[in-house]
Amino acid sequence: MERAALKGTSAASRAAVRPRQALAGRQRLNVVAMAKKVTKKVEVVLSKDVANVGTVGEVKKVTLGHAKNFLIPNGLAEPVTEQVMSKIKAEQERAAAAKEAEKENANKIKTALNMVKNFNIKKEANDENTYGSVTFGEVFEVVKKQTGIELSQDSLDMPAMKELGTFTVTANLHKEVQAEFTITVQKA
Repeated sequence: MERAALKGTSAASRAAVRPRQALAGRQRLNVVAMAKKVTKKVEVVLSKDVANVGTVGEVKKVTLGHAKNFLIPNGLAEPVTEQVMSKIKAEQERAAAAKEAEKENANKIKTALNMVKNFNIKKEANDENTYGSVTFGEVFEVVKKQTGIELSQDSLDMPAMKELGTFTVTANLHKEVQAEFTITVQKA
């Protein structure tokens, strides 16, 4: 049947028709031009620290799938809304006020340490060396006795005090506040 249709045509026109006819018997492939992949991002507020994303209270843009499938179901983030933003702002103000109060307290302790400035510790000793070094506990006890202030052990930078003399001790009371005072080790 196909040959009968092609008998009265020239060779050139028969060659042009054959590829179309060849595809007629086969299934045709549909070519779909795809659009460029668009990453859809949403803004979320982090409720907890998340590795490679951010810290508590930050507003971050993350992919929709990451937010819906991981962050929100696990309670690590919340979608950004006016209510959530006002809640975060109030928490940030509270945290800033707490930091300021902590700094003021550190400045008060610094003032108290600077008023006394010199603390005396008596140790059993021979002419130069003590029998045992001055410990953190002894320094804390003397400071508390004279000023009423309790210092934490990790806040003090103390040199080794194994002999009689005067030593400078630094108290790291806050990131921005340091107080220096002297310890005089005397023979008991």
